[in-house]
Amino acid sequence: MADHIASAAPRPDLILCSTATRTRQTLAPLVKALGAPAPPISLEKDLYLASEDTLLERLRALADEVQTVLLIGHNDGIGQLAGALAGQGRASEVAELREKYPTGALAQLRMPRGPWSALAPGSCELLAFVKPRDFDRD
Repeated sequence: MADHIASAAPRPDLILCSTATRTRQTLAPLVKALGAPAPPISLEKDLYLASEDTLLERLRALADEVQTVLLIGHNDGIGQLAGALAGQGRASEVAELREKYPTGALAQLRMPRGPWSALAPGSCELLAFVKPRDFDRD
């Protein structure tokens, strides 16, 4: 997934990551794949097992100069947040995301223009939903 993010997703201006061991293990190869200089990283205890509402409030608090953020967190909250924010996109992908958000998945969302404080459920377009099994194909 790290190589996919580094090559196919927009480079994050900021990475928000839970302090949990597993999320930091996810972060390490990503930082390496992104190369130097690494984007700013904020390890945040409050992201550990955070609810959809807590995660949404954290995103709403971002500085407006942050254009692209990568949030590395935990289910169920992160999957619920992605499902709630995705109001547009291919209907089949949105439905799949809402049905099951597997561990290690990536939802790439584009929010409408405006401040982070205006981020609201249903306001984003789902650009991609990538699951670890997508890379298991030979």
